[in-house]
Amino acid sequence: MNRRSVIIAAVILAFSVLWILSGVLFGGDDPPPAAEAKAAGAPPPAPRVQVRRQEAELMQAALAIPGRTEAQRKISLRAEVAGPVEAILAERGANLRAGQPVLRIAAKARRERLDEATARLEQRRIEYEAAKTLQAKGFQSQIRLAETRAQFEAAQAEKRQAALDVDNLDVKSPIDGVLETRDAEVGSFMEVNGVVGTIVDLDPIRIVANATERDVTRLSAGMKGSARLLDGTELQGTIVYVAAAAEPNTRTFRIELEVANPGNRIRDGLTASVTLPVAQTKAHRVSPGILTLADNGTVGVKLVEADGTARFAPVQLLGNAPDGSMWLGGLPDTINLVTVGQDFITQGQKVTAVMEAAP
Repeated sequence: MNRRSVIIAAVILAFSVLWILSGVLFGGDDPPPAAEAKAAGAPPPAPRVQVRRQEAELMQAALAIPGRTEAQRKISLRAEVAGPVEAILAERGANLRAGQPVLRIAAKARRERLDEATARLEQRRIEYEAAKTLQAKGFQSQIRLAETRAQFEAAQAEKRQAALDVDNLDVKSPIDGVLETRDAEVGSFMEVNGVVGTIVDLDPIRIVANATERDVTRLSAGMKGSARLLDGTELQGTIVYVAAAAEPNTRTFRIELEVANPGNRIRDGLTASVTLPVAQTKAHRVSPGILTLADNGTVGVKLVEADGTARFAPVQLLGNAPDGSMWLGGLPDTINLVTVGQDFITQGQKVTAVMEAAP
């Protein structure tokens, strides 16, 4: 048994020696070219990347900040005479014109006092005219003429006040606006300067936002702007106010954009997104998929130089374009931008640039 194992081992050894000797004596297949190049120390072929020659475009830089709608004016409507409310002439939510009455206060004896003041004025006028005639003929002293004139003028003032009291019985809106609240009902007793209700002026309406210290220096009254409400409504307006002092709690500056609001269709207190164009600048518009990261996390793109060398270029993200692409700053006006293969090349590496076909 042991002798048979020895014979088998000897046969296997003999075949192995013959196979090795056949390779040495008669040669084999030629080595692959890459192996020959590597053995000879030649550099590997440059990787191929797709490149687009791109020119910078003018981009309208814009400041986007959250805001809200706000009535241009809110006033407290107040009574100018005292008395019980006799009639309600406008309901809450009514669109009022300047001078339109909201409620009426009972006249009581005010109309009688007006009649009395009117009669007294006529009496004083006759007395004054008579005194002037007598004084002209020398039958009346200058002092008596002055007395009758003073009495006549006092009667004029008394009648004006009585007429004003009667006119103020109707509490009228001083502006065009919406009657937001009404604090009096029929039978309520109004004191002088008592609050009748609140009127809001919604046309034009203001879009209020707050700009940071860095951004406020680029804004000024008269600049155009836009706003978008949550329901998608787009509004165009003009900046009418930029605060000169920051709000103490937020260190931001109040900005007011005035927007036409015919029919009061835009209400007070709606959330809005405000866009304020601040400047035009040159930038490159690229797909977000072209962006890449450096080892330190810096965002940038890969470029190909004139000598075929790849270079990483850091960029500034300036904003989004309507088509979903991104605006990039910090690049030369003309670049050879790597659009395919940017993740497989490194800084300073030689590449073979294949120009992108024209669209």
